[in-house]
Amino acid sequence: MLASRTAVYPGLGVCCSTLLLLPAAYGAAVCPVVSTATDVPASLQRRPVDLDAWAIYVEADEALFRYAAASWMRGDVHLSGRGSAISADEVTWNQNSGAVSARGNVYLKNGKFVLRSQAVDYNLNDGSGEISQTDYLLNSGSGRGSSARLVQHAGGSTEMHSATYTTCPPGVDSWRLEADRIVLDHETEQGKARNVRLKFMDTTVLYLPGFSFPLSNRRKSGLLTPGMGTSEKSGLELAVPYYFNLAPNYDLTTTPHLLSKRGIQIENEFRYLFNQHEGQLDYALLPHDNQRDGDSRYYFNIDHNTHFAPERTLTLKAEGVSDTDYFNDLGSSLASSSIVTLERTLEYTDSSHNGWYFSALAQSPQVLDSNAEAYARLPQLNLTYEPATDKNAIHWKASAEYARFTHSQSTNGQRADLALEASRRYENSYAWLQPAIKLQHTSYWLDRDQDNRISRTLPTAAVDYGLIFERPLKTGNRIQTLEPRIFYTYTPFRNQDDIPVFDSSEKSLSYSQLFSSNRFTGKDRIADANRLSSSLTTRIQDPDKGREVFRASIGQMRYFADRRVTLPDSSIQTSPRSELVLETAGELNDATHMTATAFVDTRQKQVSATRLRLNYRDHKERILNLGYSKREGEYEAAQFSFATPVTDTWKAFGAYEADLENGRMLEVLGGFEYGGCCWNGRMAARKYLISDNQTYDDALFLELELKGLGDFGNGTRDLLKNRIYGYE
Repeated sequence: MLASRTAVYPGLGVCCSTLLLLPAAYGAAVCPVVSTATDVPASLQRRPVDLDAWAIYVEADEALFRYAAASWMRGDVHLSGRGSAISADEVTWNQNSGAVSARGNVYLKNGKFVLRSQAVDYNLNDGSGEISQTDYLLNSGSGRGSSARLVQHAGGSTEMHSATYTTCPPGVDSWRLEADRIVLDHETEQGKARNVRLKFMDTTVLYLPGFSFPLSNRRKSGLLTPGMGTSEKSGLELAVPYYFNLAPNYDLTTTPHLLSKRGIQIENEFRYLFNQHEGQLDYALLPHDNQRDGDSRYYFNIDHNTHFAPERTLTLKAEGVSDTDYFNDLGSSLASSSIVTLERTLEYTDSSHNGWYFSALAQSPQVLDSNAEAYARLPQLNLTYEPATDKNAIHWKASAEYARFTHSQSTNGQRADLALEASRRYENSYAWLQPAIKLQHTSYWLDRDQDNRISRTLPTAAVDYGLIFERPLKTGNRIQTLEPRIFYTYTPFRNQDDIPVFDSSEKSLSYSQLFSSNRFTGKDRIADANRLSSSLTTRIQDPDKGREVFRASIGQMRYFADRRVTLPDSSIQTSPRSELVLETAGELNDATHMTATAFVDTRQKQVSATRLRLNYRDHKERILNLGYSKREGEYEAAQFSFATPVTDTWKAFGAYEADLENGRMLEVLGGFEYGGCCWNGRMAARKYLISDNQTYDDALFLELELKGLGDFGNGTRDLLKNRIYGYE
């Protein structure tokens, strides 16, 4: 079918402003057209949107059409159909074979890319073609480049010779890959390159004989981008990870890690996800450490979960190292060098029965500091029954626990604990009253010759009472509340000095601790109590935003008897009152948040401990964090961190932590970050105190992030997120 504003028939002459429509019966199916980047020329977008995808659409200033031979078009030519579109100064097209030869200012768009050249030979029927001296833009928007010779295969892959590739926007070439040959597999969305030079700011920074890179987020086996860094203990560090995409639901990353002072460390990370099982296995091996007389050193971490049902789970967490100095020598932070125990726990939990909860636990941590050795639990069994009750009914809870504790330097033994609790809450819109009672029995079987059987039974009673008053504030649509609260608890004294301490410790005083019946954790100590806690809280709430804007609380405990139950090497507490606890938190404005806690010794009339934290972050991404904490005679510390834009592309950041009690620096961090349109760069220097409390380690972090290609560095972003609150 021929349509034109000037009637001309094929083979008889030329015409102006010719439009040609051919039915969809011509040709075979090709991939559908995918939307391209925003700078696609208008000459490729003339096709009517409601036209059948298989139809051939043509516009040209002049055209000579032959159904039995090649047709010729010239002058602002547009030819599209079957998933492709071509614009050029001159086009020859064979309707039977689908072959197109385009010359002069040629643009080609198909389901894979948009390209520009002076000469294109292409086949509309199967999408194959060959183009010389071309610039290309991937339809996914993930990359662009140039090629001396580009071959589009009918099977879907693109082969380029003497080619470049970058994800920078047109007109910006901050970085690019130059390769003798690049193959883009559009089915797997992966690219492969040979004899690759990575150029950054027109300077070659890396050469690789082969390189794989993604065209999307789809996973694929191959080399990942290397990591670089330096530290005082290990020297220059270079990591080159290789990713194995073993299956859709499990993979492996192996990273040879060169440490110039120590040797080569092999790090492995295996991840898996099945219908019932999921987890991650990490293993690092340094077979010959030059800094420790050739010792073999290793680290492993197992994190596994099996879900037999939504309410039945088996969890394994096991972490271990070859020696107690592993984190001091091979860790990268104050936090890692301060680790004293590593968790090794196997636990099964079952809450599938209404109101019933069962758990079985085996726990034996690895101890890195002999002064912090904890008991192993082999095993610990727990059964709890807590039936659902109506709002105003009595709430019941019963629990039973059995555990065997072992320790290399202390008394071993078994413990069985039974507890029964009952409480009921009475409340209305402005008040509540909740009495509670608990009876707890504990028996011990100890591995010693004398006094190997111990038992203890103690009741505990408590009453919690509170009021809620509220009023609207005159300024803004906000509500202020006033909430007085009193809490009384009583537990009779029972001498427990003969009971070993398997898992108990004394809780630190806090506002929430005012309303707890037992000042000890675990089950080896039940505190004698005859005390009354009183507190007052006020809140400012914003109903429109549905959140609390400000909160302030003050509270104190009044003791009616000495606290005679103690831990070993602790003395009886005789003070009639606890410290006064003050706590506040809120928004000073939309960008500033503050929390503060103070403990006041009313007998000495002095502040015994304080904690203060101020966080600022505004719409310009300026961040400031201040922290201060002090406990008289024990510690005094201060923290400071910030991040702020210096220009539109440069940002400065830093962090500092000091031990004011001993007049020393714990950690200092500082550096700069550049954020451009297609690459980011970060440099950070860090000095921190290791666990011996005397030696400092220095580290330099460098990271180059090429958007769409990967990161070259050593996880500087993760470091900054951990050390600078609010950093992204």
